[in-house]
Amino acid sequence: MKPSNVRRATSWVASAPLRVDLAGGTLDLWPLYLMHARSSTVNVALALRARATYEPGGRRWELRAGDHGAQLQLAHSALADADDRSRDGDPFGLVLRVLAHTGLRPCGRLTTTVDGPSGGGLGGSSALLVALYGLARRATRQPLRRQGLASVACDLEAQLLGVPTGIQDYYPAIYGGALQLHYGPGNSRMERLSIDLDALEQRLLLVYSGKPHASAPSNWRLYRRRIDGDPVARDGFEAIARAAGAAGEAIRHSDWPALGRAMRADWKARQAIDATLAPIDLRRLERAGMEAGALAAKGCGAASGGCMVFLLGDPQERAVVTAAVEAVGGQVLPVRVARSGLRIRRAG
Repeated sequence: MKPSNVRRATSWVASAPLRVDLAGGTLDLWPLYLMHARSSTVNVALALRARATYEPGGRRWELRAGDHGAQLQLAHSALADADDRSRDGDPFGLVLRVLAHTGLRPCGRLTTTVDGPSGGGLGGSSALLVALYGLARRATRQPLRRQGLASVACDLEAQLLGVPTGIQDYYPAIYGGALQLHYGPGNSRMERLSIDLDALEQRLLLVYSGKPHASAPSNWRLYRRRIDGDPVARDGFEAIARAAGAAGEAIRHSDWPALGRAMRADWKARQAIDATLAPIDLRRLERAGMEAGALAAKGCGAASGGCMVFLLGDPQERAVVTAAVEAVGGQVLPVRVARSGLRIRRAG
């Protein structure tokens, strides 16, 4: 792909929201959703955002990962080594892969940051990929079609991780809001759930366990067990698919007890497939929050650490549940639903 010219005076800023998944995660990996009828994922975009800033100028790339405190300088020709760097777990692997794929020029300073804890299970790397890709396409004056962006982002992240990746993280990052993603042969359909988003965010409590997780290994274990025909995994994913369908229906009717039952069913089914998804840090948070009156608790993303999301039956219970999870070491994160997804603007 030939790089397009970019005026040196033009800087760009892009951001995309992270997400919290309420039910149906992991079913977004091909071909798992083909093995279970009516597979779907229910998730919600968060006001926590991944950001990328591009300031053209200079003869080399200057990359800065603000949330990691890491920096890297390299020539544009070094982007040809993006495959090797990402396989080695380089913290700039994602940035290098997007730069190589989009042909962004001229060189300059590219700064990235992600709100929230690293390894929190909130889809931070996927949101950053969406922000980076959108920024690069806009800056190089290439068409940016949001409808196909999720598929491209999914493929780029699969190249980076070297394992199958799902698509659920990209839709909240692109569109925002509360979503149900429906999967079927040759087609994935996004449904924007009709609900009072203020009421929903008032009932969600997001807590970081203090232990980061790596989503790829956790999802890979679930994936392998289902592909290998493990009957426990088969039954577990059937339960997850049912839970996701029930969660979507509950949100459409603002039925909080039903949503709580769906979230609990999803979390129980995941642990039945792989008990390591609920390490002691998450179990401690779950027990404290549920005993304090929460309707449901569920590990975020692929779990095995990271964040846990709680559903409150009444917003007035927030202070009590917050105090309970903080007493056992949990870090409560702000929860606001992002009404919009990917944003890109000129910065100068």
